[in-house]
Order: sequence, then C-alpha cells, then structure tokens
Amino acid sequence: MTMSRYYIMAVDSYVNTFSMADTTAAVRFRLANPENTLTGDRFAQGDQILVYKRHPHGEVNIWLEAQGEGYLWKKYEVWDGVSLSGHDIGKDPEQEDVIQISPGVFRKIVREMLSVDLEEVFPPEEAHQEREQRVTGGENILLYGVPGSGKSHTIRKEYCSDAERMERVVFHPDYSYSDFVGQILPRVEKEQLKYVFTPGPFTKILKKAWDNPGKKWYLVIEEINRGNAPAIFGEMFQLLDRKDVADGAYGESEYGITHFEVAQKVFGREEEPVKIPSNLWILATMNTADQNVFTLDTAFQRRWKMRHIRNHVMGAAHAGQKIEGSIVSWGIFASAVNDLIVDYSADMVSSEDKRLGAYFVRPEELSAGQFPEKVLKYLWDDVFKMDRTAVFDEKFKSLESVLEAYGRTEGDRLRAVLKEELYGKMAYPGGGAGENG
Repeated sequence: MTMSRYYIMAVDSYVNTFSMADTTAAVRFRLANPENTLTGDRFAQGDQILVYKRHPHGEVNIWLEAQGEGYLWKKYEVWDGVSLSGHDIGKDPEQEDVIQISPGVFRKIVREMLSVDLEEVFPPEEAHQEREQRVTGGENILLYGVPGSGKSHTIRKEYCSDAERMERVVFHPDYSYSDFVGQILPRVEKEQLKYVFTPGPFTKILKKAWDNPGKKWYLVIEEINRGNAPAIFGEMFQLLDRKDVADGAYGESEYGITHFEVAQKVFGREEEPVKIPSNLWILATMNTADQNVFTLDTAFQRRWKMRHIRNHVMGAAHAGQKIEGSIVSWGIFASAVNDLIVDYSADMVSSEDKRLGAYFVRPEELSAGQFPEKVLKYLWDDVFKMDRTAVFDEKFKSLESVLEAYGRTEGDRLRAVLKEELYGKMAYPGGGAGENG
C-alpha cells in the first residue's frame, strides 16, 4: 500500500476557493507558481494537505485530500483555525507555497484543529505501520577523557555531523531544569498575552525524534559534570533507562513519566506518558580533570554507556608542528610533559587527569604570543603548582617572570624557561617520544 504524504499548502488570505466549496466536494486547483514542482495537479492520490491562510489570518483551517488528476477533496473546515506556532514544519509558510511535513506533525495540527480522537479520522493500521518504521538502538553514551583529547571531535566524526539532527547544550553551574526541559513564559499571540510552555533543548529534540521516526537524532551535552546533572534532568532522569534488544523497541525508555506540558508539546496529548523514542541518542562529554566540579553519582552513571577517549597525542594532525620560537614540536612537548605528570606522585601534581590533551591547543595557538599564555600558564597555575621546579627552571619565582623570559629571548624560547633536563628530553628525544593514553 502506498503511504500518504503530508503537506502544508499556503494561500493568500483573500483566496476563498476552498471555503466556498462544500465539505466532501472536489475542487480542481493549480498553484500559481509555475516553477513549483508540487502544483495542484501533481499531488499523488491520497496525499493529505492542510490549507494555511497567510497574514493577516496566519492559521490553518481546511484539510484536503488529493484525488489525482488535479482534484483536491475537501474533508474538513473549521471556523477558528490553528496557528502553526510551536509546530516544527521546517519552513515559513508566509514565504513557501507548499511544505512537506512529517506524519507526526500533521497529526498534531489536525488534532489541534478538530479537537477529536484521531482514531476517528486515521485508521489504526496506518499508525501501526508508522511505528514499525522507527529507527531503534538509541543509547546514552558518556565520552570522558583528559581536556583536549578529542571528545567533541569523536562525536562529530563517529556519530553525527549534521546540525539539523542535533541539539547541543553546555552544562554549567547556573544551568537549570527549566533551561533544559522547558518553562512557562509569557507570549503575545494575536494581540493577547498568553502564558505558554516554551520547550528547552531536551523537549525540542524529543519532538523532532518522535515526529521523524526514520532518522537518528542526537542530544549532545558538553561538560555534563560542570552542571548539577541530576537536578538538571529532574524527573527526566527516569527516562534514561532504555529497553534492550529482548524487550522490543530497542532503545526506547523502559519507563514513562507524566509531564503534561512536554507530552502536549511532543505528542499533542497531555495524558500521553513521556518516553525517549528509540531513534534518539544522548551523547555527553566529561573532562576527567573536572570530575569533582559536580560529582556524577553511581545511580546516574550506570544509566550511561561509558566510553574513554584515548589521549592520542602523536595522532593529532598538528603533532609535528613546531612551537613557534623552538625546535620542539607540539607532539613531543605534550608527550614529555604527560610522562612527567604520570611519573610524579599525586601530592606533587593534581592527578594524571591534568595531562595535556592532543587538541589542548589548536595549531594557531602554537604561536609565540598564545602558547605561553595557554600552555605554560596552565602548567604553572594548575598542574605543577605543588612543585613548579619539576618543569620550570628554578630561577623563576613567578608566572610573570616565566612569560617575560619566554617573550624576550632570542634563542630557543622553551629552553629559556624549562628545566634543562626536561628540555633535553624534548629537543633530543633519542628515538622519539611515546604516545600517551
């Protein structure tokens, strides 16, 4: 059986062709734009079309069905139409004549327009077929490693690089549940002040994934442990339990929760239990050097698939690039420093998680102006603050003196500030430095 396609067809407010026709009547119609490939006589048999009247009306109030040979059958018309505000149709109907939408979005608009149980107008078999086509396998994956090891790069390379199928957020101490899930805010609609639920990134991606079952969707949370993750997730924490292969709907939330506003936004029915669909992946990153900013408790962590991102220093694209003003390359420098961090005792350095990541600096940050401010400052203030002579020449008593010496020297800048033994390992590695990770 050929599945129906779903469209919004925009007309100017003065066009009354469909309003003048009786319900169940067939109307011959062709769009005025000759370059539009979806002209009135090109809709396929069974396609469903909602008529949107442009400004000043700005609402949908008619439902048509294509009958082939250019005829559109009028199924329903309502006096008070519905606004498309809050419905993700992808394009602006004030500018586009015909917009194809997903079955889920179409159903939500029709439900709002008719205020009826959709089983009366959509056969259950069609709904079942739509569910069967949903992508499965969604997971919660937490990528962790030292700062700059390439966690975000891994997401872009191995999971998704399409911004249209992602919602990306960064957790921080002031980030809240309302920011993440959504909140009720005032809004002016048709010159009236209303208080409406404004979705956050979690609800937005939930809706996109639900409305588009044939695609994979991704919620990316950067720096998850720099915010109070359990408080930010709130009751959505329950949804992180996913069904496994044996349960069917692999990747869907095992348990649903009650949340009227989210359910109304995503499913169009506030009584619907909220679940993460099987085609939505949640990817989070965590710098292990910052793991004590907000601790992720065991109950939270066990709902994630943990993935360590190796700190492959010598594998970085700019590993062989020389640090400006020195014969030492970035890869050799970072490898030698990281070996020192691992070798030193915990009371002399913060921890092995303070190692320099392969992408701790970008190629342009190897310049004489930027390198000392980003890398040497990090080593002085953070990593080796308990014993700075492990890295720097003992004559330096302050970071300022290190930066001044680095800037004014006419010879090798690193040799001017580093401990001679450490510099020797970098400048004359004797067969090369090993990879860290």
